[in-house]
Amino acid sequence: MKVLLICSENDIEGSTLLKTFLGKYQALVETLVVQSHDSEGGDVRKQFAAFFEPPAMEGKNKKTVEAPTHLLVSSPVAQRWLDFLAGFSYGSHLPLLVYGKDTTAAVPVEFASFFHLFKTEKSLGEYLEAESEALKKLEAAHEVIKARDTLLQMGIPINGEALSSCVAESGIQEVSLFLAAGFSPDTRNKLGVPLLNIAARNGSRDILKLLIMAGAQVDLQADDRGASALFDSVQNKQHDIMDDLIRAGASIDIKSKDGQTPLVVAVGAGDERAAAALVGAGADPDITDKMGASARQYAALFRRTTITALFDAQASEKARAHGK
Repeated sequence: MKVLLICSENDIEGSTLLKTFLGKYQALVETLVVQSHDSEGGDVRKQFAAFFEPPAMEGKNKKTVEAPTHLLVSSPVAQRWLDFLAGFSYGSHLPLLVYGKDTTAAVPVEFASFFHLFKTEKSLGEYLEAESEALKKLEAAHEVIKARDTLLQMGIPINGEALSSCVAESGIQEVSLFLAAGFSPDTRNKLGVPLLNIAARNGSRDILKLLIMAGAQVDLQADDRGASALFDSVQNKQHDIMDDLIRAGASIDIKSKDGQTPLVVAVGAGDERAAAALVGAGADPDITDKMGASARQYAALFRRTTITALFDAQASEKARAHGK
């Protein structure tokens, strides 16, 4: 929201205070000072028009100028300014606000329908808050449309399966556009595999971090394996991704459809790096799977001596912590 604040030369101090107030509603404010009587020439009218015209710049110096979205008269001004602003607001469809008891009282009855009149700071604030929220929703809608149009221009269908393919192919630009287009980071492919799992299985770390930042639920389990993204990262020895998921709060002892935990998988693969990270994050080596065996028992069975020592050290640490 950008406000063109119009005040008289007698109320510059008041306009400064009002600019601070408008800042509470994330409004950008520019000020135009006009006279409160009718002797003013055309220069100020040209200054007014300049707020709505791009500067005459070319090449590297060319800039995009954001025109005001609202006009706000904060002090009594000359009658012809009220006439001009009423006509301008009607033609441009820009909201024309008038603030203050003296200022609103100066608005002719026949022009009242052209103005939004606010006698108190509270009433003006309530209006600005509503306008700010409306503009945010409008901007969000424009971003969604823009992202969808960009995907179509790239030849990418706008559906969940296309998004899943982009995740598998580590297309971070494409995935970012899908998220901007309103797709959920918890989208699943046709096999019921969440995006986070797809990223973990394919080693797409940047995509996985993007999905986590977008609010993906880290413990969703895929329909095909009944596994979470953490389980998949351990199974595929994607250690960096495993670390990212642990830091993101993934459940350490989550079970797959076979009742196995990520730690059981790490033990089976002899993955000492994964086992150490999981134990360090609090994984329980004594949780049993559907076969009734635990990570500790598998470590003994497969003679994973280093991992067994890791479990023993964890047990000793816990015992010391409890004074045993």
